[in-house]
Amino acid sequence: MAERRPLIARRLRPGHWVAVDVFAAFALAAGFSASAVLVPESARVPTYAAVPVIALACLPLAVRRRWPVTVCVLVLVAAVFAPFTGWEEPFVPLAVALHAVALLEARRTAVAALVAALAVTAAGSAIGSLSWAEAASACGFAWLTLGLAWTIGLAVREQRAYAAQAVARSAQAAATAERLRMARDVHDVVAHSMGLISMRAGIANHIAATHPEEAGEALSIIEETGRKALADLRRLLGLLRDDSADRDGPPYTLDSLRELVAAIPAGDVRVELDVEPGLALGDEEALVVYRLVQESLTNVLKHAGPARCRVAVGTRAEHELVVEVVDDGRGGAPREGGHGLAGLEERVTLYGGTFSAGPEPGGGFAVRARLLSRGGSGKDER
Repeated sequence: MAERRPLIARRLRPGHWVAVDVFAAFALAAGFSASAVLVPESARVPTYAAVPVIALACLPLAVRRRWPVTVCVLVLVAAVFAPFTGWEEPFVPLAVALHAVALLEARRTAVAALVAALAVTAAGSAIGSLSWAEAASACGFAWLTLGLAWTIGLAVREQRAYAAQAVARSAQAAATAERLRMARDVHDVVAHSMGLISMRAGIANHIAATHPEEAGEALSIIEETGRKALADLRRLLGLLRDDSADRDGPPYTLDSLRELVAAIPAGDVRVELDVEPGLALGDEEALVVYRLVQESLTNVLKHAGPARCRVAVGTRAEHELVVEVVDDGRGGAPREGGHGLAGLEERVTLYGGTFSAGPEPGGGFAVRARLLSRGGSGKDER
């Protein structure tokens, strides 16, 4: 079945609306003038007496979107003189002008214009009618028309304002989410790399005089770590300039995780990696796991002191991936104002998982996360 296209495929531009208003103004003027000339409503006035008043009421509507208040005032003046010329429908162009005021002007101005229009219409109905019943009927119909036009204009104005606010809120939320994502990435890269560089530099400084070969090896690792950190930072800065760039850089795998653990200096912290045999991760899952382990190991290097650390990645149940980083160091509660654990919790929560971090009852500190698999994790059947 063929897709149906809307009657108006594109949104009308301001020039198009001006053309519509010009056509409507001349059409109303011509129609009411012809009616007044061919079918005069009252023999008390000349046949052509209503034509100037009709022109004054209808022709300014061509620019009602540009000067709504001025146009409304001119139409009101015409409506004041209309009963004396035998023209009984001045409320029609007045409703069109009132709609523009409600649509484009402040609410206080719109209310004042409505009150003035209702008063002028009521006075005109009383003057141009032969009885109170006829005046009440004519006034009620005119008021209904004016109120409907005014309400539609105000409703459209409020809807546009709400839509603009919704777009602004959505843009602000997207900007905030992007800023937090960039902050997490920068923190993960800088904190981990600087932690490794600091520890290796301390080792090299301590053994430079007695074991120059080992000091040289530590300096080589510092150089390699710095290059990787610089490449990651350049990638992140590239994202700020070009949003079409790769958001997460090269894909992370379990081999990346093993390289991360192998880069930890074998000094005061000994890291044991336990990956479930045959486990396979999707790109998104692997990225979350990598960042989780990376930040956790950075905290272990900074705060645990001499310790052993166990990193475990595996499945606890079907469609559930569990990541644990547990050390037996000094432990203690997380520092207030830190961004690392908060960033990890944001990552895991955005992925639809649960996160916990805190001291262990028997000493040490543990970071645990459970991720709902999205089809990428599972056993590798190879």
